[in-house]
This record gives sequence, C-alpha cells and structure tokens, in this order.
Amino acid sequence: MLKRVFKALKLLLLIAIVILVVMFATPQGRSVLKTVGFVTQVIPSIPVKPLAVFSSQPLREEVRFIQSTGLGVADIYRPDNDKQNAAVLLFLGVNPAGRDDSRVVNLAESLARTGMVVMIPWSDTMTQNRIDPNEVGNLVEAYKYLSELEYVDPQRVGLGGFCVGSSLAAVAAQDPEIRDDIAFINFFGGYFDAMDLMASISSSTRFGDYGRQPWEPSDLATSVLRGHLVELIPLESDKSLIEQILSGQDSLTKNQVGDLSEEGKRVYKLLTGTSLLEARELINQLPEEFQDDMRAVSPASNVGDIKARILIMHDASDNNVPPEESRRFFEALKGREDVTYTEFAFFNHMDPGRDVGPLTWMGDVYKLFMHLYSIIRIT
Repeated sequence: MLKRVFKALKLLLLIAIVILVVMFATPQGRSVLKTVGFVTQVIPSIPVKPLAVFSSQPLREEVRFIQSTGLGVADIYRPDNDKQNAAVLLFLGVNPAGRDDSRVVNLAESLARTGMVVMIPWSDTMTQNRIDPNEVGNLVEAYKYLSELEYVDPQRVGLGGFCVGSSLAAVAAQDPEIRDDIAFINFFGGYFDAMDLMASISSSTRFGDYGRQPWEPSDLATSVLRGHLVELIPLESDKSLIEQILSGQDSLTKNQVGDLSEEGKRVYKLLTGTSLLEARELINQLPEEFQDDMRAVSPASNVGDIKARILIMHDASDNNVPPEESRRFFEALKGREDVTYTEFAFFNHMDPGRDVGPLTWMGDVYKLFMHLYSIIRIT
C-alpha cells in the first residue's frame, strides 16, 4: 500500500516538474506566470503576492524630456536588468493620485516586475482638473522619448491610461509620427466623445443602443465640466452669478437668470441640469473654438487612424465616465479582430474594491487575468 502511495506521489511530482518546465520554457507559459503574479499584486483583497517574492525590486528614476509645451517630467520604473525590455507609456486621468501614492507605485512596480519599463508623465493641467488638447502632443513626444531609451525595445512599446488619460492616449495613438509603431493601447475607463460625456454629466443620463438610463455623475465629473464651462463665460458679472452655483448656494432667481448673457444662460442650464436632448443642443451652441478643442481630445474624431491593437476595459457602474463611452469605442472598431472589450463589476472606477458576491468576484478576476494576459503576451 505504501509503495503505491509513494509511486503516486512520485508521478504527481514528475507531472508538476514537467508543467513548471513547460511554463518557464515557453513564451505562453511565462506570460501565464507573469499575469498571475501581476493580478495578485494589484488586487488588494488577495493576500498572496508571489510577484514581489520571485522578482527583483525595480529601479525608479525621474526623467525630463522635451515636449510640445516645454520640458516634461516623468517617473520611469524599470526592471533591474541589462536587456532591452518591452515598455508602456502610462497616462493618469484628471486629478490623479500623487507620484508617491501607494496605488500608483504598486501598479508601476508590478508592471516592471513582469519585465516592462513604465513611464508615467506628470501634467500640471491634469492635476488642476483640466483637459488640455496640448497634452496629446506631449504624449507623442513622451512616447518617442520612451521608445529611444537604450533599455527599451522600440518594437514592443505600448500606450495605456486611466479615465481621461486613456482617451488622450488613444488620441495620441492616431498621430502619424507614432501610430505605426505602437504595439498596443490599453484604454481603461475613458470617454469616446468628449461632448457626449458632457451631455451625460449635464443631463445625469447614460445612453446607448438600448436607450437611456438615469446616471449620477461623480463630484469629480461635475467639477471638471464646471471648470471648463465657466471659463467660456465672457462677462465677469455672469461669472459672479454662476459662482453661486459652484459655492453651493441656492439657484438663481428668474430675474437673475434673465440678466445673464446668452452664453451665461447656456452655461447655467448645463450646470444646473437639463434633458439629454437640450444638453446636446446647448453644447452645440457653445463657441466653435471650444467645440474644436473637445473634438481634438476625442478618440471618436479619427478613430480609424489607430493602428495598434486595442484593449478596452470599463467599470460597469462607473460614475465618472459612463461605460457606454467605451462601448461606443468598441462598436466603432467593429470588424477589426485585434480589439478586446472587457466590462467589470468589481471595479470602483479604477480600483478593484467594489463589494460584489463571491461568484461575481471570481468571474471578474478571471476576466481581468485574460485581459492582462493579452497585454503581457504582446510584450
């Protein structure tokens, strides 16, 4: 009896050794192991973090590079080796966490531990809740800088972003200077059309092929909208009245609304809430220069110019950007076989911490694994 048990254990050990050899010896196997390590590293509720045990501490440095609006600043995290590594330019959204925020550092270090160089540029306008068209050109320059580093393989460089950052990265990926060189784009929680997003925030409505649903935009979403719209008001007297809304005071009286300029009335209606139809009409009446800027920061404007493989992910209950924005992005790319769309329930915008049932949680972890495996396999 003991001999049979011993033989069975030896057989199981041999099978385990063969599996490990295959995993380490093939690109697919190594990608699986790296993806497992990365997923466990970035989900806080998983206590085991093998990636931190079986990989060396990444190197971190601050770099400065020439960009379209002067000198850019970025943090680079990279593996501690002498190889040419895959790389990703990662752009955070508006009001991003700080450079030393534990989530930012953990994400960048985890990617570096899988063998990727990570470059995170920092933007003053994004920290001020501003969406600046100049950031697109800055991202193009940052991508070129990253691709030319001696420890980066220029054939394996991708773009990624979060929320607004992912949308600007997708626009940068349309630029003729770099679009043919980008290995992949990971688009997480972004918008497809900036003016559609404005209409959703103003009307508290999410809309898609199935129709319309009530939607409660976050304080950050409404703050970004307000910041952009108030700047459009030409008269200081109008701005003073509109500031009453921003400071949480009561709505304007009918007489005060009547005293506003036409531009002031449009902004007032957009900020105090209106129907989706009227919101769209009002947005279309805003200054042409502003509309041009919004088109310039929208992936929808020239989506056909994106050549890279595209991986889209979104929180199904996101209150910063409705998931319909990512769905429309995916639909616009129908017919392409190199586009992946994954929707999650356990993300709370960008953080995998929403309270869901165990089956939903396990399903989302599996979906996250498959999504990230696609990226790691490319690189």
